[in-house]
Amino acid sequence: MEPINMEKFGTFVLQLRKEQGLTQKELGERLFVSDKSVSKWERGLSLPSVELLLPLSEALGVSVTELLKGERMQTETLSIEEVDQIVGRTLELSAGERAVHRQDRRKWIGRYVAVFFVSLLELGALAALGCDLEQMASSALLIVGLMLLFGGWFCLGAPDTLPVFYDENPIDYVTDGIFRIHATGMRFNNSNWPHIVRASRIYALGTAIGYPLLYLLLEAIGFNRTFVPSLVLTLAVSLGIMIPIYVVGKKYE
Repeated sequence: MEPINMEKFGTFVLQLRKEQGLTQKELGERLFVSDKSVSKWERGLSLPSVELLLPLSEALGVSVTELLKGERMQTETLSIEEVDQIVGRTLELSAGERAVHRQDRRKWIGRYVAVFFVSLLELGALAALGCDLEQMASSALLIVGLMLLFGGWFCLGAPDTLPVFYDENPIDYVTDGIFRIHATGMRFNNSNWPHIVRASRIYALGTAIGYPLLYLLLEAIGFNRTFVPSLVLTLAVSLGIMIPIYVVGKKYE
């Protein structure tokens, strides 16, 4: 199987983009990716994911076959060997994409483990400094526990991609075992899902490691000693994970 020539692919994309009169940003907006991603394709540094091949070819005015070959074709009649090569290239893209997903997940698993132990040390430090354990249980412990739970799912268990029917139907929820995300007025699909997962990971892990520090500050000024403000803050921080989900979900929907 002939491997994909990334430099040839990138040069072809650059040529077609200019023929269409598009900037990198404009092409990226059509595909719901950044202009940096387009730039990497054109410089031969990376390849688009498999699900982007069809919309990319349509945006550039060529067939997927021509896009994968990195050149225009005079005829659409292909030999068996050429068909095998095109299929092989598509499979290679898919395999490469899976490898990238695995590498990215390993990084986030490492980050999650680090945050898990650091947040536990922070909670222990709060107790050692004399913070009220009962008050901590309804605030700092609750929030850190929830964020580690959600962060654990997003880092360790969340799927890299959604089933195809999410791209074909307007679905406003994602269910995976005991986890369910429901976002009224927003559609989950494979355009926004990777961004939702990343944003949720950042929020969950950032909150898990940052809230104990905030709690210590609030304890110093006496804020945590009043029940209602403390409860409101706890609910706001806990439900706040829906904010990045909505923001990036609507942006890349």
